[in-house]
Amino acid sequence: MKLLANILGLALAVAAVSAACGAAASLALGSKSLSAGSAAVTACGGLTSLSATRTVSNAGNVTQVNVGGIPAACSGETLSVTLVGAANANLGSGTATLGSCGTTCSATFAGFGTVAAASVVGYSFGLAGS
Repeated sequence: MKLLANILGLALAVAAVSAACGAAASLALGSKSLSAGSAAVTACGGLTSLSATRTVSNAGNVTQVNVGGIPAACSGETLSVTLVGAANANLGSGTATLGSCGTTCSATFAGFGTVAAASVVGYSFGLAGS
């Protein structure tokens, strides 16, 4: 009985190792495939200093959003802004790649469609590295 338990335990261990190797072999290592690994991620600076102002048309719609106070270390990265309505509804969004700048950067966003300025309760920002 003890011999059977040992053989069964060994068979389970071999099966577990085989499954682990099979799973690892399915991960592709390359620039165009999903890969496994880790990398350090650094922020270009805090986004707490961002300020946004909007331009409103005579019809009461948002036509443009200007974002300032972006840290200069964020040059070359992509900033996104979302117009947020009640219950965190996405009313419209846009993205812009930040160019070179001095001490702080700014970005202008347009093309939100027909978004009533009265519906906008806030802005949401996102930053993605280049």
